[in-house]
Amino acid sequence: MKTAFVLAGVLSAVVLSGAVELPAIFSDHAVLARKEKVPVFGTAAPGEKIVVACNGRKAETVAGKDGAWRVDLNLKDAPETPFELRVNEKVVKDVAAGEVWLCSGQSNMAFAMRGDVNFQKKVKKTPGAVIRRFYVSAPGSAEPRKNCKGRWVYADARSLQFFSAVGYYFAEELLKNNIGPVGLIQSVQGASRIESWMSEESLKELIPDAKAQTAAKKATVKPYRLPLMMFNARINPLVPYRLTGVIWYQGESNTRDPQNYAALFRTMIRDWRKRFEDPDLPFFWCNLPFFRDRSADPAEQSRWAELRAAQTAVLDLPHTGQAVLADTGETAEIHPRDKHMAGARLGALALNRVYGRKIPDCGPSAEKVVREGGKLRIAFKDAHGGLKAMPVPEEYDISTRKGKKGKTVRNSPGTQLEGFALCGADGVWHWAEEAVVDGDTVVISSGKVPLPTGVKYAWQDSPVCNLYNGAGFPAVPFQRKCDGIK
Repeated sequence: MKTAFVLAGVLSAVVLSGAVELPAIFSDHAVLARKEKVPVFGTAAPGEKIVVACNGRKAETVAGKDGAWRVDLNLKDAPETPFELRVNEKVVKDVAAGEVWLCSGQSNMAFAMRGDVNFQKKVKKTPGAVIRRFYVSAPGSAEPRKNCKGRWVYADARSLQFFSAVGYYFAEELLKNNIGPVGLIQSVQGASRIESWMSEESLKELIPDAKAQTAAKKATVKPYRLPLMMFNARINPLVPYRLTGVIWYQGESNTRDPQNYAALFRTMIRDWRKRFEDPDLPFFWCNLPFFRDRSADPAEQSRWAELRAAQTAVLDLPHTGQAVLADTGETAEIHPRDKHMAGARLGALALNRVYGRKIPDCGPSAEKVVREGGKLRIAFKDAHGGLKAMPVPEEYDISTRKGKKGKTVRNSPGTQLEGFALCGADGVWHWAEEAVVDGDTVVISSGKVPLPTGVKYAWQDSPVCNLYNGAGFPAVPFQRKCDGIK
């Protein structure tokens, strides 16, 4: 009897000591952020002592009544040399301290390197362990999940094909500037709406019945079209993993109702910052590229242009930035196959605003519009070396997948700049007959609009536009009224 009692005690001890579990994000080849406060967390038997050790750092805690536990490590000065992360008897191998970027959004962020126009060239020489990816695999969920499936892999010849192309090119820009290793957490879903990436708490004011909507429709509507579902399944399991920042490419699925996007996007960013415990978490996104047939109508009603403007409006949040892509795309393909420009422009934002490289990172944006007689003078900020009228390409991509190109037809053929239209008090839009660079301003006019009151630039689904700054970044699409008369 005594022997049985002792044996039972031993077995109980084995169960308790072996009960430590780590979320999938803490697995072999993981990248931990080189930050002062890096959470390591998981579950264990209630009351179990937890000892976490890595790279000369050590922390202890006790699992709570619900079995949850967490410690914070200081990895700010951790060397790049791979190390082991030990949690009691569990060992996570080949862990690197570096830069951790969450890559999220819909299909253009999910778009894999194997579909990129430059893939065959890139796969011949891969960076290996200095770029690593964790792919979040989980179906949509109406309730918040604590874990997901996934594993960390190197950017080698075998796995590179599955990497987000935008994420990979972004990481490549960091490596070019001696920043790394880079860990990319890929949490994406094609065709997803922004509401699906938002928590119930964040949606309470904007969509009070979000959870009820999801419960009522989840049997008949794809999960990524419903509120909460992607957040619960693919973001919540990561919280509070320490991030360096977020890059985001989404919006195509919200172009049917762009008027709500700015409020949703702004709320989502604030909520993610709260959950990842970083009020200054850098958040950079892609402003949508061109798509759909080109139009010669200056009055085109463009929901894509409205969505781009909604994205731009969210720049009022600190520590945000956007990569303008209105000069890139394919008119017949919603998934452009050349993702290098998107990744490189996002990379410039990170290099300047996160890593202090002091380089230009964005294009000119309109600050003020003044009428001078029958002309409008538009002042721009972020001219970075002066405004430039770049050559208008003779052709544009219809579909690189099918090898189709279109011949560019200029709407303002007699002047420097394409893409500007103006209107008078009657609200009728006309293409600018004169649109020229004058220092850090652009002067536009049309004989059909003697007293202009409004101006727009690149305000179409697939605009023809060629205003850049001296650093090579395209101007931000806009529409606005005249600010005054000189």
